Amino acid sequence: MVIDIITYTEEQFAKLNGEQLNEVKKAQLTKNRLSTKLEREKRAAKYRLVEAGIFRSGIWEKLCEELQNTYDSEVEGLREGLLFYLQYSGQKTDMGTGYTVDYSLSVADRVTLVKEYYLSAYDDPNERFEAFKRDGVAPSYLCEAYSSLYQWFWVDVDQGG
Repeated sequence: MVIDIITYTEEQFAKLNGEQLNEVKKAQLTKNRLSTKLEREKRAAKYRLVEAGIFRSGIWEKLCEELQNTYDSEVEGLREGLLFYLQYSGQKTDMGTGYTVDYSLSVADRVTLVKEYYLSAYDDPNERFEAFKRDGVAPSYLCEAYSSLYQWFWVDVDQGG
């Protein structure tokens, strides 16, 4: 997905936590829907003007300008709200997980970090697995790698440690 609702660098995006990234995604999807709606409304207006035989009268340009102004206003409000949220939501690094949540790390480094935390924090494989299952941050923090670490901890339990 192309993110053009805000102009952040890759480093800035990497410093956002999961909740913040979800808000960026939500705002971008809303902007994309507004763009689609704008194009649909322009096509409908053009069709109505052509059917009425007045497309070349200058009304088309005026209608497009009004539709574009409405779109720009809505997108700017969305953008301002997102920037306000990002500015004041703060960076959450300790989410009660016991490990540091750092979205600037690669997914492989995140997996290593989480795995090492659980291995050092819990000696008993059953306890470790249950604690990992209760971790509400790990699924979004580890992305698709969550399932493989889940399986790794499960195999550890299944084989008796």
